[in-house]
Amino acid sequence: MGLSTITLQSTLNFASTFAELLPLANVGGFTNEPGLTICNDAVSDIICDPNDWVFNRNEMNPLFSCPNKQDYLFAGASVFALSVSPNGTQQASPSMGWAVGLASDSAVTVSGGVATLNTLEAHRFAVGQTVYPYGLVAKSGNAADATKYNATFTDNGSVSQWNGGFVLTAVGASSISWAAATGQNNGDILGAAGITNFGYGTSATFQEVNNNSSPPNVQPCTVYRELPVISRVANPNAVAVIADLGTGVLKIRLHMVPSNTVWQCNIVYQGKPPLYSDLTDTWGIPDSYRAIINQAVLYRMYLYIDDLPKSESAYQKLKIEIAKIHGADNASPTDVHIQPSEPIMDNSYWGWW
Repeated sequence: MGLSTITLQSTLNFASTFAELLPLANVGGFTNEPGLTICNDAVSDIICDPNDWVFNRNEMNPLFSCPNKQDYLFAGASVFALSVSPNGTQQASPSMGWAVGLASDSAVTVSGGVATLNTLEAHRFAVGQTVYPYGLVAKSGNAADATKYNATFTDNGSVSQWNGGFVLTAVGASSISWAAATGQNNGDILGAAGITNFGYGTSATFQEVNNNSSPPNVQPCTVYRELPVISRVANPNAVAVIADLGTGVLKIRLHMVPSNTVWQCNIVYQGKPPLYSDLTDTWGIPDSYRAIINQAVLYRMYLYIDDLPKSESAYQKLKIEIAKIHGADNASPTDVHIQPSEPIMDNSYWGWW
């Protein structure tokens, strides 16, 4: 969300002047109410407006595909392997990527000089493979330095590659281990941060991980609300978030089913409305958008006092203010659009339409 200095209370103070200074907080002895509910409903009216707000855009950490796998559980961190490492060493298994478990569940730990990482699903890694974790964060309250674990991507203008992998010494059904590197100490606890604010996807790209070209091989990707389950194996060209499990884990589906080429899927999404807990909270919406904040609160306030004519008028004014703001917010043209990679008359057997 964008920078903000305006508190919920200051907006409620403004709104009450339109209703003969009607109190909007601590009514009937209920702390912060009805003002807190009015503000939470108001921000939903703004954020859930069917437009792509620039201030509300979020870039998801990349998800890495796995051969012959269409659906993925993902919480914001991955670990992947390449069939050929940057130094040219042939690996024991094909390229693949898997999602890392949550930091809150202690997905990555170090004990006795061995680092162990748990994946969200049963993986296919093998002993001897070099793996590259990415997107790991330290568990809240833990001082572990995540940079000692996360791989880095470099592009020097001639070669692009991932660096900083670890050679696997042991594997379990949903765990992998390696000899702890310098700076990876007993007591470190890490994992995925979790994705708790997903609203809806707006755009995405696929980047080929196996290819070391500079610039990297990137292709457009269409974001859908839903995609069918299919068995056709080909380079993927579409993605959909199928479900939000409510735990910080999303279920994501690719289309087509990826082959041995590993793709890094980068998704941009709109965050869902925040949930305020106190009237001292700031809106999280840029101060320059104050007009829509005020109008949304006025609309909800009039609904609260059961003044339907004024609520209808305030709602229409809110839509006008939103349209005006979007005139500036979306003034720049976009080149993100549907670009078919297959014939328009493709056989619907494969699940397009």
